[in-house]
Amino acid sequence: MSAVNVSTTSVRCLRGCVGGLVAAAVLAGHVLAAPPRATAVTANRLAVPESDAAVPPPPPSPHPLEPALAHAARSLAFLTTEVRDYSCRVVKQERIDGRLQPMEFIDAKVRHRREAEGEVMQRAGLYLHFLAPAAVADREVLWVEGRNNGRMTVRRGGTRFQYLTLDLDPRGDAALQHSRYPASESGMLDMVQKLIEVGRADMQYGECEVRSFAGVKLDGRPCECIEVTHPRRRTQFRFHIARIFIDDEYPLPVRYEAYDWPTADEEPPLVEQYTFQNVKLNVGFNDAEFERGYAGYRFRP
Repeated sequence: MSAVNVSTTSVRCLRGCVGGLVAAAVLAGHVLAAPPRATAVTANRLAVPESDAAVPPPPPSPHPLEPALAHAARSLAFLTTEVRDYSCRVVKQERIDGRLQPMEFIDAKVRHRREAEGEVMQRAGLYLHFLAPAAVADREVLWVEGRNNGRMTVRRGGTRFQYLTLDLDPRGDAALQHSRYPASESGMLDMVQKLIEVGRADMQYGECEVRSFAGVKLDGRPCECIEVTHPRRRTQFRFHIARIFIDDEYPLPVRYEAYDWPTADEEPPLVEQYTFQNVKLNVGFNDAEFERGYAGYRFRP
C-alpha cells in the first residue's frame, strides 16, 4: 500500500479501503471549533457524592453507543490490516493531578506489529520528537517492542540538561509523571483499542446520550464528530462528555477529546485531547529509523 499524505494541503484518498504545541494560533491551518474553556485548575476528585454513586439504570435496546462502536471496529480493522506504519504531528493536552498542562506538539513515527504465518515480520515501535513548549522542546523518545528490556530511551530536551539520556519503563512513575498514558501506547491504534474497551463497559448501563455531527471541519477536512455524554457523574463512567472525530474519506480517528463533570458555575473541564495532523500512511520506515544511533537522532550513548 503506498504512502498516503493526509495533510491539510495534499491528500491522496484511500478509496476502497475498509469502511501515547503551544496554542491554537501556532497551528497554521488548524481549524477547530473552540472547545469549552478549561483553564481553571481543579483538584482531583477522589470522592464521589453518595447520591451519584448508585448503579446507573439498565441499558436500552438498542444501545445508543452501537453505531459509535461500529465506527471504532472499522477503524481497528483498517489500522491492523491496511496500515504498516505512519508519520504524523500529534497535538495533545492533558490534565495531570488536577492541573491542565500546556499543549504539546510532537512529530511521530509509528510502526505497527506485523506477523505472517505466526512469525513476527515487524516489531511495533515509535519515535517521538517534541517541538514545543520550551520546557520539552527537542525531547526525543524511542521505543521498540521487545527491545531494551521493554524500556524506552528518552533524551530530556527542554531548557535544562537537554542532552541527558535515560532508559525508562514506559509505565513507570518517572515516565508517567507528565503523561496520562505510556508513550508506548500513544498511537491511533492504541487509542481506538481504548475507546472500544471503554465503550463496551459503558454499554452495560443506560444514562448515555449519543449525537453525531456530519461535515465538521478539522484541519480543513470534513469529519464526522460523535459526541457521547453521561449526564450524571457515576463511578462506572470515565467522562462526562467525549468527542471523537472520524475522517470522512477513511476510517481513522483524527481527534479525541474528553471532559469531566462540571461543578457549579463551571464549564466542563478538559481532561484530555489528542489530534493527529498531517498523517502519512505506509511511509515504509526502515529498521534503522527505530535504532538509537540513527542519523539525525541525538541520543547520547
